[in-house]
Amino acid sequence: MVKIAKPFVTNADDSPAYWQIGNLWQVMATGVQTDNAFTLLDQIVHDGGGGGPVTHTHSQDEGLYVISGRCTFNAGGHQGLPGSPGTFVSIPGNTEHSFTVDEPDTHVLNFYLPAGFEQLLIGISHPAKERKPPPPELVEEMMAPPWLAEKLAADYGEISVLGNPFVDKPDPAKMLTKPTPGAKLFPFTANASNLEKITAMGGHWTILADGKQTGGCYCLLEVKFRKGIVIAPRIYKERDEMIYVLDGSMSFLLDDRVVKAGTGSLVYIPSGTVYSGRVDSEEAHCLNLHTRSGFEELVQFVGRPDVKGPSTLPEDSQQKSSDAAVRARLLDTIGLQELLVPDLL
Repeated sequence: MVKIAKPFVTNADDSPAYWQIGNLWQVMATGVQTDNAFTLLDQIVHDGGGGGPVTHTHSQDEGLYVISGRCTFNAGGHQGLPGSPGTFVSIPGNTEHSFTVDEPDTHVLNFYLPAGFEQLLIGISHPAKERKPPPPELVEEMMAPPWLAEKLAADYGEISVLGNPFVDKPDPAKMLTKPTPGAKLFPFTANASNLEKITAMGGHWTILADGKQTGGCYCLLEVKFRKGIVIAPRIYKERDEMIYVLDGSMSFLLDDRVVKAGTGSLVYIPSGTVYSGRVDSEEAHCLNLHTRSGFEELVQFVGRPDVKGPSTLPEDSQQKSSDAAVRARLLDTIGLQELLVPDLL
């Protein structure tokens, strides 16, 4: 398939923004931009009194990351999974799931592989007049007509199980989930605060999701970088990469242009893009998504288990020495080529 996706940066404060079911939805990446491979939504959920979507499924794989606030997730027969800041939740396609929001203005990132859900959302939502959830008195009148919500849900791979998330109000009886018959992949949660840190390539890395857990569809890492060049010039042959800046300021070379990315920015890097990255602030805290998986194996191979903790960001000299031939084979397997060219950053 011929790829037409181009690299881009989207900032949360100037992304397309919508209101629906009392939430602010900021569309950071769409299928049109990513060759239908990926979509990312940045949402602020106003209702902290148990609001949230009733039980449903998607044909797509879904991932949620809690930036701030608190949620309680239910997925695949597992009820009451806590979602504190820094929690990632992986929901394989066709898995029953729901969640409740436990604190007002909870901030959540929400991605889908492949794309499509954003078209359902845009089709039933209203352009946001400001960058915060809508006034409570407008929530009811902005609700989508049930027929439209059901039509677009069917078009874009959402199936109502105990109700339609865009029609039915939260109800404990409509939040229960069941295991997926014959499932080979299962929902799980992860939080960097209780996972191993790996020192490699100028940063502290935590693997939130690996290829074994996602069937090779993607891997997700959380990383804290120190100031300076952290991504030397390279190019992916067949994988796409996304970097979301949770905190800090970075610059990226994307083919022939240099772009800035600050807190709340998404950097989308499709395969075939020559790119490099630099941290401009003292530190940068990021999420790093690769589709497909494999990059996490490189981090594990070249890195060292972190014994100092995140308070001291590493120097490159702390990266362990590794067998060059094995490293080269691993790079070839995942299709990542390191370029011996001057870094223009």
